[in-house]
Amino acid sequence: MACVLDWLSQFPGDSWQEHWLLSGSDTAGKQWGPPGLAQSQRCLLTAGLGTLIVLRAVRPSYAWLCGSRLLGVYGAYRRHNQAEVFARLRRHAEERGGCDEHGAEALNLLTRMAIVTGKDLLDLEVEDFEQYAAARRVSGRTVASLPFAYEIMHAVGGLKDAPPTLRQARAPGQLRPAELVDRYQIAHRDIRAVLVHYITERAAVLDYGSLVNQAHMLAGLFWADLERHHPGIASLHLPDGVAQEWKQRARLLSDGRPRRNSHNVLLAVRSFYLDLLQWSLEDPARWSRWAAPCPIGEADVRGYLKETRHRQARMQQRTRTLVPVVPRLVAAAEDRLRQGELVLAAARETEPGQKFTVGGHRYRRTGRATSHWRPTAVFVAPLTEPDSRFDAECEESNAFWTWAVIEVLRRTGARIEELLELTHLSLRQYQAPTGELIPLLQISPSKTDQERVIPADPDLVAVLARIIRRIKDPDGKVPLLSRYDGYERTFGPPLPHLFQRVSQHRLQVISPNRVRELLAELAERADIVDVDGTRLRFTPHDFRRIFSTETVNGGLPIHIAAKVLGHLDLNTTQGYVAVYPEEVIRHYRHFVDQRRAARPGEEYREPTDAEWADFRDHFSLRKVALGTCDRPYGTPCQHEHACLTELAVCGREPACAPDQVTLTRGQRIGTIRDPGRVANRVVGITAAAGRPTDAVHKPG
Repeated sequence: MACVLDWLSQFPGDSWQEHWLLSGSDTAGKQWGPPGLAQSQRCLLTAGLGTLIVLRAVRPSYAWLCGSRLLGVYGAYRRHNQAEVFARLRRHAEERGGCDEHGAEALNLLTRMAIVTGKDLLDLEVEDFEQYAAARRVSGRTVASLPFAYEIMHAVGGLKDAPPTLRQARAPGQLRPAELVDRYQIAHRDIRAVLVHYITERAAVLDYGSLVNQAHMLAGLFWADLERHHPGIASLHLPDGVAQEWKQRARLLSDGRPRRNSHNVLLAVRSFYLDLLQWSLEDPARWSRWAAPCPIGEADVRGYLKETRHRQARMQQRTRTLVPVVPRLVAAAEDRLRQGELVLAAARETEPGQKFTVGGHRYRRTGRATSHWRPTAVFVAPLTEPDSRFDAECEESNAFWTWAVIEVLRRTGARIEELLELTHLSLRQYQAPTGELIPLLQISPSKTDQERVIPADPDLVAVLARIIRRIKDPDGKVPLLSRYDGYERTFGPPLPHLFQRVSQHRLQVISPNRVRELLAELAERADIVDVDGTRLRFTPHDFRRIFSTETVNGGLPIHIAAKVLGHLDLNTTQGYVAVYPEEVIRHYRHFVDQRRAARPGEEYREPTDAEWADFRDHFSLRKVALGTCDRPYGTPCQHEHACLTELAVCGREPACAPDQVTLTRGQRIGTIRDPGRVANRVVGITAAAGRPTDAVHKPG
C-alpha cells in the first residue's frame, strides 16, 4: 500500500481518488500503474491497491474492476464494510434458492456498486443498478445476476419506495394520450391538440393496447405521414389529390409490401372525421372549425367485408391443416418430456465425467468431479455429438412446460393471456343437485372483460394437478408472483400463478413470447410438415380455433361453445369454427352412391396385378420437357406422347418393359424379347403395317 501511495503522490489532487483519476490508470485497464513494471512489482501494487479499495480511499470504475482480477478484495471489503448488511444479503440469497455461484455473483455485484458509487448499500437507488447494467453491456459481459441482486437488496430494506423487482422498476407503464401522440412529433399544435382530445375520449372505451394502436393509426400513419409528404399542411380539409395519394401510401408498408390491415387504418380515419362532425353539431363554438368532409368514402371501405371473409377463410384453412397433425405434436411433447425426465434423473446420479445410457442413447455428464462437488447445472453431452452439450435441467423444464401449455390450451380453448393468468384459485368445485362434485376452471376476464367458468374433464384436472405439484414450495404453498400484462403495461397483484418457473435463478411467470418460442421449437424438433413439405408452426391461438372446431364438430351446440370460449357474438364463434359443410358432404355422398349403384358392378372389382402394374407404370412416363404431365390415366394425349419421341434415336435404354407397347407420333413403340440375343430389341411397329423394324440394336 505504501508503494501505491508513493506512486499516486506524484499526481495532483486533494484526495487519493483524485490522485487515482489524474494518474490515468482508471482508463488504462490492465496496463495501469507506472510504466515498465515487472510482473512481481505489478502484483505488489495490485495487492496494495486492493487494500486502498477496502479502505474506500480509491474507487475505480466498473470497467477497471471488471477487467482486473482482485482476488479476495471483494470478500475483504464485505468483512470490513457493512458486514451486517452483507450477512443479511447472503441469508436472503440462500433462502431464495440462489445457488452458490449465482448468489456469490449477486453479492460481488452489490460490492462493486458500493465500491464505485461510494454509497452505503441501503442508500443505493434504481439509477445505480441501471448504470451498472450499462457499464457491463459496454464491456461485453452479462448481467444475469442483476435482477436477483435487486430483489435481495429490496428484501433487506434497501431501495426504499422502489418496486420489489427490477422488471417492475424498468417497466415504462402506460403513457398518457398526450404522450402517445407526441411520439410522432406532430408539427401543427392545434391539430395535435385535436388528436390528443380525441384519443382521450377513446380511452374511456378502449383497452390500453387498442388505444396505442388507435394513436399509431391517427397520429402516425395519418397526420404525421401527411406532414412528412406535405410540409406546412394545416387543415383537416384535404384536397382530393392529397387524400388519394395518402390512401395509396396507407395501403403499403415502408418496404412496398401490401399492408394487411389497411382497411383498419381507413376506418379509423373515417371514424375520426365523422366523430368531429358530430361534435361540431353538439358544441359548434369549439369544434365547428374542425368539421371537414371525410376523405374516406364508402367505396374505400367497401372491401372491408371481403378482406374479413378472406381472413376468415385463411384462418379456417389453417385450422383444417393443423387439426390432423395435432396428435403428432401432442405425442412429440409427451416423448420429449419422458426422455427429458429420464435423462435428468440418470444425469443426477452420475458423477461428472462419467457416462450413462438412457433409451439406447449414450451420454456423458460434463464437468470435473472434485471432493467438494456441488453442481449448479447438470450439463450432458451425447456421445454421438460431443460438441452439442445441453443443460439437462433446462431441457426437462422446457419439455414439461411445453407439454403443460399444449395440454391446457387444447383442452380449454383459452387465450394466451387467460392461460398465463390461471392461478391456484382458478380451480373450483360445483356440487350438482345429485350430490356429485364437478371440477370447474375459472377463467379470469381478459379480452371481453367477461369472467367465465368451464367444466374441467379428468384429463385437464390431472394436468393442472401435476403443474401444482411441480411449483409448490416445501411447505405446500404455491409462491405468490406478480404478472406483467404486456397489453395493459401493468403488473398485477401477487397471486399463486400456475405457469411460473425458474428463469435466471428467479421465479417468474412465463411470458407470452416464451410460450410461442416453446411451441415453435417443438414443432421444428418434431419435423411437422404439410403435405407439400412446408414446415408447420403452431401459435397459442391455433389451439383455440382447433378447440372450437373439435367441440362443435363433436356435437356441442354452437351457442354453448360460444359461452365456453367467452364470445359475446355467435358470429365470432362461427368464424373460429372450421366446420366442414356437413349438409353438402352428406348430399353429395348420397349422389355418388346412387351413381355408383347404376354402374356395372365389375367396374368396382379389385384390379389384377397386371392392371395395377400398368397403372403404376403410367406415372413413370409422365415427364414432359420441364414439367410433369397432368394427363389423367387412360385418356388420349393431345401431344401424341411427346415424352417418348427420343427413345430409340439416342441409343438409351428403352423406357418400357419387354413386350410393352405404347403410342408415339402415330407409331406403336415397344420392345420385343429376342430369344437369340441377350439384350432386348427396341422396335417400331408402324400403325399401318404392324411390321417390326429395328430402332437400335445393342448386342449383349
